Amino acid sequence: MSAWQTAFVSAPAFAHLKPWLDRFKANDWPDLATLNHFAETQNLHNAMGLPIRFSPQNSACGQHDYEIGIYASGLVPSRESNWHDLFNALTWLAFPATKAALNAVHQTTLLPGLNRLPASDAATLFDESGLVLAGEDDSLAKMLTARRWREAFVTRRDDWKNVRVHVIGHAVLEKLLTPWPGITAKCLFIKTRADAALKLHDAAIAEQWQNNRITDTRALFPLPVLGIPGWWPANEDPAFYANQQVFRPPR
Repeated sequence: MSAWQTAFVSAPAFAHLKPWLDRFKANDWPDLATLNHFAETQNLHNAMGLPIRFSPQNSACGQHDYEIGIYASGLVPSRESNWHDLFNALTWLAFPATKAALNAVHQTTLLPGLNRLPASDAATLFDESGLVLAGEDDSLAKMLTARRWREAFVTRRDDWKNVRVHVIGHAVLEKLLTPWPGITAKCLFIKTRADAALKLHDAAIAEQWQNNRITDTRALFPLPVLGIPGWWPANEDPAFYANQQVFRPPR
């Protein structure tokens, strides 16, 4: 079990989780009862309308069984004192519509001879490693998709003031506890007001999955998370973006 810490709470990547993180004790892990209290207070539910509750995970299960179980029961298997599962639970609290929509994607009837649909692969990738760029101007997203890193992060640096970034992937959040430059998320651009309420962003993200607009992983573009202005002190120097092991050139 890793030691509980709170130093990460002020980092920009965790801003959307701060309303819950600030309510935890400074020196101890939050237990499932606390998380379930938050879930009950928010009337958290899955796509079937069943209440979401975080239940102890006593045995391992595969991804398919995990998702099917949440859809059928509303119970999210969760390990106590575990960063990965804590960030998963907190993302349910911050983005309930998105998480319910991602879970519902996995319930689609599988094609003959295939283990999963491409959309299910995309949902898994986004659930673990997803990041959302929200704004009314899609020019930054187009630059990032084309891997025009210097243009997006240096030349157009001021444009980042007009977008909002949310880390959805709980695996990325876990990695950011001990950050290194190579952490990369899979990004989805949402055309909406950057200053809209979190609830509206949640609905806009969920709608992409509910209406089958994300059909495979190609809809998500890579974004080195610590390249985001204000997220890593070293990126104040334009030379930071010259590292092609992190900011890979176009194929």
